[in-house]
Amino acid sequence: MRPTWADIDLDAIAHNVRVFRGLVGDSELCAVVKADAYGHGAVPVARVAVGAGATWLGVALVEEAAELREAGIGVPILVLSEPGPSEMAAVAALAGVRPTVYSEAGIAAFAAAARVGSPVHLKVDTGMNRVGAEPADGVSLANGIVGAGLDLEGVFTHFASADQPGDGFTGSQVELFDEVLGGLSAVGLNPPIVHLANTGGTLTRPDAHRSMVRVGIGLYGVEAAQALRGRCADLGLRQSLRLRSEVAHIHEVGAGGGVSYGHRWVADAPTRLATLPIGYADGVTRAWWDGGCVLIGGKRRPIRGVVTMDQVVVEVDDGVAVGDEAVLLGGQGEEFLGVGEMAESLDTIGYEVLATIGARVPRRY
Repeated sequence: MRPTWADIDLDAIAHNVRVFRGLVGDSELCAVVKADAYGHGAVPVARVAVGAGATWLGVALVEEAAELREAGIGVPILVLSEPGPSEMAAVAALAGVRPTVYSEAGIAAFAAAARVGSPVHLKVDTGMNRVGAEPADGVSLANGIVGAGLDLEGVFTHFASADQPGDGFTGSQVELFDEVLGGLSAVGLNPPIVHLANTGGTLTRPDAHRSMVRVGIGLYGVEAAQALRGRCADLGLRQSLRLRSEVAHIHEVGAGGGVSYGHRWVADAPTRLATLPIGYADGVTRAWWDGGCVLIGGKRRPIRGVVTMDQVVVEVDDGVAVGDEAVLLGGQGEEFLGVGEMAESLDTIGYEVLATIGARVPRRY
């Protein structure tokens, strides 16, 4: 078998859940496990998160909710975007799974498929401009939910930039959302579950914790943005994924020898190189070659030449041998490669780094 896999530290995830549990007091904690728990494995992560204090789970797809139910996980699950009308019967058949709704068509479709009194959550778009009801339509849609025989259990919105401390737009979103809540209350609608805060909002806006928070990337010990790296470190959040491989081949290239496709890197002196059986098909982005490195023998080893689909080449010294462990994310010895560090180098975010670690990389727990 290829000596490449991702170690998933479930104790780290449990620790991170407890950290957030301590931050939010009496608020419910929704652990977001969409996209296979950001590449960590939805079922094992959900079990550990619930055991550590999460009271809800959040997913993106109906199929993701079904996977959790089939695994015997029974806490409430929220599908974070409105399922299509043809999917609502499947939602209704999954006990305790709540759909998000924000259109008359979605409300009607779920009401036609679900039992009277089935709970839903109304999403209001306060400025993310992605999905959700217009704030001006909040009361009419809420009335439509109740009129259709459904239970308006929750109402929520999603922050666009709460991962930037002091960002003014987040405050504008809170104000607009509170206006919607006020409108609902004026007609006698006071849903028991109100939620605004994602990981960034949970860390930067205690006033937005309300009755529930939705924590995603923070569960995995990764900062939502570079600006929150220090805050996450101060809280003691622990990165839960370690991506590793091994040295499969060693050779030397002379001065002037190019490495990998396009010879984007050329040796200026005789250089010893190690090849690792992991590549961009496994989530190691091709562009990571430019400034990227790998840990071997507790030292940072620079990548030489572009990352290919199945292999990475790094510069090493005489102390490295075939079979030595190579770490692409996580710690080895005194060194550590953070998901956020890779993301920053690639001008992306930690979410993408985690989500693109391919399915052909086995997860070991």
